[in-house]
Amino acid sequence: MLSSLYAPANRAGGLVGAGVFAQRRGMDAQTIVKVFIPFTLAVIMVAMGLGLTTADFKRVLVHPKAVIIGLINQLCVLPAVGFGIALLFGLSAEFAVGLVLLTACPGGPSSNLYSNLARGDTALSVTLTAVSGVATMVTIPLITGLALHMFMGADTRVSMPIGATMLNILLVVGVPLALGMAIRHRWEARARKAESIVKGLAAILLLVLIVGAIAKRGEDVAANFATLGAPIVLLSMTTIGLGVVSALVFRLPTQQAITIGIEVGMQNGALAIGLAMTVLASETIAFPGVIYGIVAYFTCAVPVIIGRKLIPAHAAA
Repeated sequence: MLSSLYAPANRAGGLVGAGVFAQRRGMDAQTIVKVFIPFTLAVIMVAMGLGLTTADFKRVLVHPKAVIIGLINQLCVLPAVGFGIALLFGLSAEFAVGLVLLTACPGGPSSNLYSNLARGDTALSVTLTAVSGVATMVTIPLITGLALHMFMGADTRVSMPIGATMLNILLVVGVPLALGMAIRHRWEARARKAESIVKGLAAILLLVLIVGAIAKRGEDVAANFATLGAPIVLLSMTTIGLGVVSALVFRLPTQQAITIGIEVGMQNGALAIGLAMTVLASETIAFPGVIYGIVAYFTCAVPVIIGRKLIPAHAAA
């Protein structure tokens, strides 16, 4: 567990210690939970906001069918598959909650890059990421609350108050996203230049977050990967497939089908880690997000390969 990465602390107080960061950066557990993780999430969301405009939201009116199918997959199908896989593999209560929390998060910022590499509909990818980012501020506490009730029941050590969680998500996700968009709207040329820098910083912070969580005790990481690896690979591949198939059934173009598959298969693992450690105060619930942060980059390479074989280069959007 991640607990093996950190020095002992009050178990009911959540994150159990300061880990690699405390040893190498002089940060204690509270600094990591209250400062570093929210700051990392904020930078990621500002970076995403710098790449968004109001046109990305207005595109819902231009391609309503594609957006609706994508959102149904992200907000309904994906969490349902998460619940099913947690039950199928008989995951422990905290791992099961962590897996469902992951499925409740919006699309990951890297999904736009993957959609572009797959020659998919990049504009649709950006729109789905933007709209799901707003919608999940409401759906995350609802879906995760259901998972807590279903898998943890009478265990009152972990809870997710809906109102407080929505406010937390608004502060660490909504406000930075809106700030990035406001900067892009007010100073577009400067925002374009800053976007790559901020995205680079976000990538570094995310890497530090994940590496700091797994570097200390490799044997524990391997043990948890043995438990969570197959469920997470199955989750990503199944939802990618369902996204693509559902889009094709409703006669969407191949470009949009591939994009929807990638959007559903690549969620914001950093947000799942952050919410698990801050709101739920559980490093164990965060672990599916850590594993997913590694696995999704490989599973989502599959639709990229398929897209590049099926979609001509001149048709890329």
